[in-house]
Amino acid sequence: MKFAFDNLLDRVLAIRPQEQVVLVTDSGSDSQVVDQLCDGINRRGGTPVVARIPTPRIPGEEYPSSVAALLMAADAAVELTSLFIGSNRARREATAAGVRYAAMPAVRLSTFRDDGPLTVDFDEIRPVVETVGRAWTEADKYRITTPAGTDLVGSITGRPGRALHGICRDRGSYMAPPDIEAGTAPVEGTTYGVAVIDADLLFMGLGPLPEPVILYFQNGELVGIEGLEAGRLEDMLTRCDDERMTNLAEVSLGLNPRSRICDVPMETEATLGTAHIALGNSLAYGGVVDAVAHLDAVMADATLELDGKEFMVRGEFV
Repeated sequence: MKFAFDNLLDRVLAIRPQEQVVLVTDSGSDSQVVDQLCDGINRRGGTPVVARIPTPRIPGEEYPSSVAALLMAADAAVELTSLFIGSNRARREATAAGVRYAAMPAVRLSTFRDDGPLTVDFDEIRPVVETVGRAWTEADKYRITTPAGTDLVGSITGRPGRALHGICRDRGSYMAPPDIEAGTAPVEGTTYGVAVIDADLLFMGLGPLPEPVILYFQNGELVGIEGLEAGRLEDMLTRCDDERMTNLAEVSLGLNPRSRICDVPMETEATLGTAHIALGNSLAYGGVVDAVAHLDAVMADATLELDGKEFMVRGEFV
């Protein structure tokens, strides 16, 4: 596993001597990952600062003020919490101030396996991710379909593509390795159709899903949920307690060729050939909805059409 840790610290984050690196953890963090990162940062002459916070209740929950202050004073940060919270205000302010931030919630030691998603050449994949990002930017209409029954159509006119290539070497970088993806925020009120979530509802129970959850959309809003596992999403929406959470906030393609659908949400989301949508907050993807959280849902074997032409079929560019 040494290569994956070295890849993260050297090529992704580029940790330098005398840098302070905040590792944000909670009771669900993998202590072996924390220990390995602390050791690696020390060996590079940096200073690891482990900040343990209460386990978040919802994705995007704010940091305690003391931890937010630590972030502002750091050179880099790694989010290792059991729930994704990197969409919160404290993170946005930290990266705006120049902090390099890698959101890696719920990763396990197995994520660093020798043939795993953190061993890819992120620099080599980056041009591909940026190409997909430009394709989203240049298109006006999207359609996502899957063999399981997904069929979503909507407008992306004027929306910028977002390329998440995983590299956090520059000041203010915000990435989520091992996640490699590219997507955008559909224009509010335009998407309709059905999404059959057959891979995972991220951070809503242990994945992958044993049974699909079916989501129905009209005018860009979630209007129905079906399936034996629907309670996972319904419970989270209740916990969020925000009517804006029905907004379709994101459509994206996973682009990491060494990821797999598994019990680590960030690896599942990254898997080449998958697509995912999100509910709620769309600010990071060029949307205008500032909901309390951002909830991702992943579909396997996806096909993307842009402006009526197939762009990717089950992970293969057309």
